[in-house]
Amino acid sequence: MTRTILIGKARRITLDELASIATGSAKLEMQQQQTDEEAAEQPQSMADVASALQKLSLDTSSSGDLLSAEATIASLTLLALTISQGRIIRGDCAAKLSSAIVDIVNNVLEGGSGEPLRLPSNADGFTTSVNELVGGELAILENGPYLERLISIARISLCLNKARTLSSKSISDPIASLSIERLGSALSIDSFSSTNYDELRPHRGCIESASVIRACLQGSTNVAANEKNVTPSSDDSCKYAKLTPQYHGPARESITGACKTMELEMNCSEMNGSASLDDTVAMLAAKSVLESVLTLSTGSSMRCGSKTDTTQALSAMCNLAEVAPSLETAVVTLQNSLESEAKMGCVFVDDELAKKEAELKAKEEEKAKRTAARGTNNNPNASGGDGKDEFAGMSEAQKAKILKKRAEKEAKAAAKAKAKKAKAAGGAAALTSIFGAGIAAIYPLLSTKSDLGDEALVSELEQAIEALLSGGMQRKPKVAKGTRDYLPEQMAIRDKAFTIIRRVFKRHGAVEIDTPVFELKETLTGKYGEDSKLIYDLADQGGELLALRYDLTVPFARFLAVNAVGNIKRFHIGKVYRRDQPQLSKGRYREFYQCDFDIAGVYGRMVPDSECLAVACEILDSLPIGDFGIKLNHRRLLDAILDLCGVPADKFRTICSAVDKLDKEPWSEVRREMVEEKGLSGDVADKIGEFVVLKGKPWDLYNSLMESKSFGNHKGASEAMEDLRILFEYLEAMGKLKFISFDLSLARGLDYYTGVIYEAVCMNGNTQVGSIGGGGRYDTLVSMFQEAGKVTPCVGVSVGIERVFTLMEERLRQEQGGSIKQPNVTVLVASAGDNMLRERMKLTNVLWDANISAEFSQQENPKLKFEIANALDRQIPFMVIVGEEETKQGKCKVKDLNARTEDTVDVSDLVKTLRSKGVVPVGCEFAMEMLNSESD
Repeated sequence: MTRTILIGKARRITLDELASIATGSAKLEMQQQQTDEEAAEQPQSMADVASALQKLSLDTSSSGDLLSAEATIASLTLLALTISQGRIIRGDCAAKLSSAIVDIVNNVLEGGSGEPLRLPSNADGFTTSVNELVGGELAILENGPYLERLISIARISLCLNKARTLSSKSISDPIASLSIERLGSALSIDSFSSTNYDELRPHRGCIESASVIRACLQGSTNVAANEKNVTPSSDDSCKYAKLTPQYHGPARESITGACKTMELEMNCSEMNGSASLDDTVAMLAAKSVLESVLTLSTGSSMRCGSKTDTTQALSAMCNLAEVAPSLETAVVTLQNSLESEAKMGCVFVDDELAKKEAELKAKEEEKAKRTAARGTNNNPNASGGDGKDEFAGMSEAQKAKILKKRAEKEAKAAAKAKAKKAKAAGGAAALTSIFGAGIAAIYPLLSTKSDLGDEALVSELEQAIEALLSGGMQRKPKVAKGTRDYLPEQMAIRDKAFTIIRRVFKRHGAVEIDTPVFELKETLTGKYGEDSKLIYDLADQGGELLALRYDLTVPFARFLAVNAVGNIKRFHIGKVYRRDQPQLSKGRYREFYQCDFDIAGVYGRMVPDSECLAVACEILDSLPIGDFGIKLNHRRLLDAILDLCGVPADKFRTICSAVDKLDKEPWSEVRREMVEEKGLSGDVADKIGEFVVLKGKPWDLYNSLMESKSFGNHKGASEAMEDLRILFEYLEAMGKLKFISFDLSLARGLDYYTGVIYEAVCMNGNTQVGSIGGGGRYDTLVSMFQEAGKVTPCVGVSVGIERVFTLMEERLRQEQGGSIKQPNVTVLVASAGDNMLRERMKLTNVLWDANISAEFSQQENPKLKFEIANALDRQIPFMVIVGEEETKQGKCKVKDLNARTEDTVDVSDLVKTLRSKGVVPVGCEFAMEMLNSESD
């Protein structure tokens, strides 16, 4: 059924829709229908349109001056769209004219004009023809630069859509696979392995192309399994076949990106027809597709052994009108090349099948001859022809057993003979045995249909390739680099960590917020210094440029500016993304959670800073990760040190990023980076080294620096030291100073810090995870998003949950002898005897109503001994068991697996009994822990 495509003021059209209209598989319709009065004023009926088409006189002496039938329909369609949206003609006449052109298009598509309509390719002739067709009062279309542009855009758009289809993984890659089969032992499947393309050359398009080729070659006996079995060849065909993913993938992505661009271009134009229309965007898209199409054509030709020159002088093309015919020719050439390559591959498959069939027939004939020769030499009495009963003296059971075995052997022999016969006869069995399942799926399609413009063939190839890829043949499934899956027992550990952290946040009176996982790219860039290169950019979809959030701090600053919330104490738990080199053993991932606590607004000096540090200390002290410490410094103090040592102001941030590496690298390496890479003099670097190696207890180092007057009268240093003095007093009052270390090497590489900075590290154990938290004051970050002169002071702390989780998991393994299993329920409800499922459900529901964690087996009649073993293996502390007798008496048994006791209780007392044994409602575990600790 022909689909209808709407055009109008609020309706954009896609490349696929334009191609569907041009090929006649869809018809046009105006989105906003005319009123009865407007319809009555319409000067032309459909009969008038048909008559006008028949009377249309065109100079056809040179077919090169005429558009193709498809390009004509596409040009008229875009003209109707442009007019209907009021971009070149305004008022009532625009609606009438666009409706008239829509009628012309539909009449041609329905065959009302007889011959296909082909209008002139030049703007003057096109304008004259359209005016002649619409006639009368509607003959108002004037030639202009927009019309020449529109015709070229229509032609190029059809080419792009066709190029996208031909370059797709369902067309170009399967056809290339046939050539790889044809070239045989000169190539290996290893050339397209996931190692070569997922790891060594991780270009997305190349990975996809290699995956399709692997799927198509899976099970092939022609192509070498690995590089060791390859027969070396210097033939260009082998070279181009081996490198197929390296030009198929990028070309495909280039064409796909250009299609998005052109789709926008064909839906927009400038209002003033006399204006000079800028074609830069369209030219860049068209030229990139032309180059990609030529590359694909060259690759296809070379794989077939042809050295046809398909290059063109792209730089000589100055406008769309010049690019359009070249692109049309290039796309036709690509289609012809791929069709020829497919035909050559199918002929090779046919020949191989014929050879295999001849070989199998020859073997069968030879086998028949040997069998006949043996038969003439055999003793006729050898098979028991003496009349004796071979089963004499045997029981019926023995006879039946022998006959059964004979029957099984005969069945196997018959199946084997049938399979051999199928191979000898050719067909799917022989095809799969020689070329594998991939070629067996695509060969029947390409051998019966040769036109790659056939939509049915394209659809069938797409389905075949999707079926191959969905079968997992192309690559082993894996998680993306720098990410991980969490098993249930690991999620239990993480949930515990989140619960502890959230509890600390809430007892400090913080409120929770959330922000989008992606932000405008401009929001994130320029806020992280050298780390800005680690931001994950999202693919351009033709709209806003977006990026995944790098942390939760910058989105919070944007949140404050947008929502104007004033003073706020907030926490936020969410995922962030960094394109860093992951170190999974150290808890460093590309996707990970952060748990942030921030205080924004105007408060007493260093009061919010001290509370943020107190929150960090409470969280890390509550988590089961062992001893920890928090390194602390002041960004203004560090800037003062750099200033006093003679570092130019424009190099402060870059030198800070080098200093920040002192916890990972020795001073000699950091000094080398400062001098050789950052351009700092050796004397200045040595002066910095005298300061940044200093660290110690807060008051000890503070007093030492003050007594030595290391900073002289430097204003910034004096103010920073006063901040630290106040902060140390507050932390001492809250009992948190014991966790703090004053460390002048701490720099925190992020650009937005303006005051106190701190970083938490694990202090014991063999598990090295680096920083497990950090933060600081950032008074100017929010002002980047606010009106000039407005400042919102902020200070915060962030806990890296993934690294904390690594420590918790390792600690639990040590405590439990390598296992991290923990019970996910408190009570397992089991039964003794059959048909007790409903009774188990009833008892479990009693526990659920009491908010007690419980479950029952999903099996209908599970064995009790297996239920007990299951509970012990999962470390479930309690079991409730019911049998037929207990059911009759309204009782059940409560089994304490840790204490190894068993009590029979009334069902009505079940909850009370479990509570007396220490079972608490879900969510009340922490309250019980607190009550028990207070009672102790």
